[in-house]
Amino acid sequence: MMKTLIVAGVATFALAVGPALADKVEKSDGKNITVGGKEYTLSGSRTKVTIKGAAGTREAVKAGMDCTVTGPAGGEATAVDCK
Repeated sequence: MMKTLIVAGVATFALAVGPALADKVEKSDGKNITVGGKEYTLSGSRTKVTIKGAAGTREAVKAGMDCTVTGPAGGEATAVDCK
């Protein structure tokens, strides 16, 4: 979903980020995760991964962890915050 915003005669675009989903990680292979029945792709550079408040890697996200995922279901997650 894209929103067009016209400011001072210049059109800018803002991408809408999907809602956050908090649940247990059901499956994880280091590049893809399933949370709450929805699949997400984790980028090594674009997805911000946080584990227990510290920066982490996508490979550190494991099945059974409680995580909040931000991004569109079926697409690339923008952020993953695990406890």
